[in-house]
Amino acid sequence: MAQIVMWGLFIGPWLLFFFFDSNRIKRYVPAGLFGIVMLTIVFEMAKRYDWWEVKQTLFFLEDMTPFVFGVFFVGTILIFYFTYPSFWAFFILNVVFDLFQAYIMSPFFQRLGIYEMRSINAFQLFLIMTAVAILLYLYQRWQDSSFKIEIK
Repeated sequence: MAQIVMWGLFIGPWLLFFFFDSNRIKRYVPAGLFGIVMLTIVFEMAKRYDWWEVKQTLFFLEDMTPFVFGVFFVGTILIFYFTYPSFWAFFILNVVFDLFQAYIMSPFFQRLGIYEMRSINAFQLFLIMTAVAILLYLYQRWQDSSFKIEIK
């Protein structure tokens, strides 16, 4: 069951891109890629500080869940797609998703045996994800100013 869920969370979200304006999607891909880098660092920190242990993943990943390359990447781009440049809309939508991840999805993933929380709790996970979201927003603003993109 865990493998089916992980493959679904890895591949399924990418299908959503077919329903949106590809030029607007492309605008936020760098922020999504930056988010992948940030979560890679978070997963490395989690391993080092024993925040959680990844118990199951896809065959080509070692200490990271496929969530990062599927749901997180696509979700980051779509949240920007619908909320940017409004910081408050972006922040509030991220808080809602981060709360859902920390308090609903994380326990579900643990029950499936995908990972096990160790030295942090759901609230601390929520804070980490919220900090990542703020850094993503700042990165996108920097991207826009670097390339002089007009914000509509």
